[in-house]
Amino acid sequence: MTAGASSWSVVYSDTGRAALATATPDERAAVIKFEAQLADAPHHLGELYPDRVGGLYTALLTVSGRPAWTSVLYRIDDARREVLVVALVSGP
Repeated sequence: MTAGASSWSVVYSDTGRAALATATPDERAAVIKFEAQLADAPHHLGELYPDRVGGLYTALLTVSGRPAWTSVLYRIDDARREVLVVALVSGP
């Protein structure tokens, strides 16, 4: 659940883990690739999503070489240097 030698850790909420477990193999590969990118530079990916709590980011992934309706919702905790993958959202 963490990537490489980065100082950022990437962890999954229960919802995020459940979504990863039910993702297609192509979606799962895209999410794992994105996880490595998050661990390297979490503030340079995705877009800030306007939620009530604040600090939620969303990123639309490329799956099998094409843009897909697969998004990762995540929060960045600067104090803990941790990225929490809150959910994966897949569409048709």
